[in-house]
Amino acid sequence: MIRKVTETAVAQARANIGKMVKTREELDAYDVTTEHWQNALQRRYRTHEDMKGILNNVEEVDMSIYEHFDMRVTPYLAQLMDRDDPNCPIRRQYMPFNEELNVRPYEVADSLAEDHHMVARSTVVHRYPNRVLFLVTTNCATYCRYCTRKRFVSHGGRAVNKTQLEAGFKYLRENKSIQDCLLSGGDPLILNDRQLEDIIRRIHEEAPHITFLRIGSRLPVQLPTRITDEFCAIIERYNVQMINVHANHAKELTPVFASRIKMLRKTGVMIGNQGVLLKGVNDDVEVLRDLCMGLVSIGVRPYYFYTCDVAEGNHSYQLQLDRACQLYAGLRGWISGPAVPTFVVDGTGGLGKMPIIPHYVRERANGEVWGQNFEGRCHRMINLEDRTLEGN
Repeated sequence: MIRKVTETAVAQARANIGKMVKTREELDAYDVTTEHWQNALQRRYRTHEDMKGILNNVEEVDMSIYEHFDMRVTPYLAQLMDRDDPNCPIRRQYMPFNEELNVRPYEVADSLAEDHHMVARSTVVHRYPNRVLFLVTTNCATYCRYCTRKRFVSHGGRAVNKTQLEAGFKYLRENKSIQDCLLSGGDPLILNDRQLEDIIRRIHEEAPHITFLRIGSRLPVQLPTRITDEFCAIIERYNVQMINVHANHAKELTPVFASRIKMLRKTGVMIGNQGVLLKGVNDDVEVLRDLCMGLVSIGVRPYYFYTCDVAEGNHSYQLQLDRACQLYAGLRGWISGPAVPTFVVDGTGGLGKMPIIPHYVRERANGEVWGQNFEGRCHRMINLEDRTLEGN
């Protein structure tokens, strides 16, 4: 859609650097590529009241909701939101709603038992034998309402401190069995280049046994201009092996996002996407097909799709397991093979990631093996016992 804006609105948007964009006309005139990403962050919306000047049909939520979980929305994301439809897939991911406060009995603060696996006095989570999760910040550019770490992120008083970081570096240094380290949070890319480079450099120099360093970030989707030449230079300098972004809908794959991904690809880093299956956002086969094919078309490998974790207040987003299997079946065979992500459940109680795969091949009680293809056609396969008999 082509936006018609006045020269006055454009001039006003440029003049008010770092100020919240309060009217729809100013928002339509806003060009995220004309300012530094940190200035763009200063313009974020912080409550639903802030959004009323640019969106219609905004739900009136109890202000206590922000004690439970903060809200931040970049103006770039606000431009992607449908002005009138509260069920817009972008709005639904970020706009607060009262039902969040209705926590179900099965929903728990630390649904993945990360705290149980967290190294003492640090923010390193060590669940798997040779890989760790290093939470380096509690902040994000924009807070997803379905966040699995609501207990950890958005709360200023719980910010990751220097002591915890030092304890994390020490643990990485001393545990030579660790080969894989994922930087997460919060969002690591909310840190400035100097802070981020210091963390990456120390891991690179102090723990050379870590041969696979990854960064998980949603910032490239929420504010693509965070991907700069300076950031790309850091990734290339320290040979960061993988960056996983987080897109849930094809509306997020904008030309600006695609252009910054192109910059990032030139560093040689692998780029994957880790999305979440969300009711009312992407629980539709056609939506997922468009997203996955859109991702591979710009050089991003669909890596994982998680079912929504049972963190507090997340029930409005959760799908039945059978529905997740139906969605998977609607992808495999219907789109390009490299575009099909692995669907996973991140198990409660610290079970870790478990793949969800519908049964395409089954062995029956009589030893017969039957296959069912993506179209639902079934056929009896050659039985291994039959082969043995034939060989005799």
